[in-house]
Amino acid sequence: MSGLLTKKRAVITGAAQGIGAAFAAGLAEHGAQVLLCDKDDCAHAAKQLSKAGAEAYHALTDVADDADCAALAKAAKAHMDGLDILICNAALFGSLSLKHHRDIPIEEWDAVMAVNVKGVWLPIKHLAPLMDPGGSIITIATNRVFAGSPNMVHYDASKAAVIGMTRSLCRELGADGLRVNCIAPGLTMSENVLKKEGIQERTQSIINSRALKREMLPDDIVGTAVFLASDLSQSITGQTYVVDGGGVLR
Repeated sequence: MSGLLTKKRAVITGAAQGIGAAFAAGLAEHGAQVLLCDKDDCAHAAKQLSKAGAEAYHALTDVADDADCAALAKAAKAHMDGLDILICNAALFGSLSLKHHRDIPIEEWDAVMAVNVKGVWLPIKHLAPLMDPGGSIITIATNRVFAGSPNMVHYDASKAAVIGMTRSLCRELGADGLRVNCIAPGLTMSENVLKKEGIQERTQSIINSRALKREMLPDDIVGTAVFLASDLSQSITGQTYVVDGGGVLR
């Protein structure tokens, strides 16, 4: 393990599998203590990191629930005596199918907004007070916001809101010495994405649109997160980094 994040303490939401689990492993590899949380049990993922020599903890958390997020903050205080890094990764995506905006059920719209928008705000609300100056908050959006892709308008709207929150919160929390940045990945072949119907056909079309002609894997996003979590980026805040193999150029 390298020492880039030695003595740093991190919470990663949506960390039971996929990109969240990759974030947790990447931060741990660079020396951070990690608290993995998810609405699904992430004890196995935390145990694997512990076996590899990391200090890893886990908590069942519904990020759209205020009481759960308050409990998560208590867990971070109890396990790690504070916090330096928060990655708000939890989101509804893998279970969503492509739909014209007129065909999106109201219940599905509300669920996406609850997890993808409120589920970013609530962890920050409860966990940012644990962070000392120099702390880093990382939100996760999508390159779709910049591409103008059709048929997932509820998901795209939720992730555009995340970018807006990132910019507002960097102003609010800058006075406390905290940084807030966003990563906007392209389609990434995590476990849940691979289960989506018709994903292989969509994937090839997306690969063809990229400068780098290959699939993206969860580990492709980890380096950006490690950089933003570390002191190497101590003067960067309010920014959104598109990580998609050169699909969207801005």
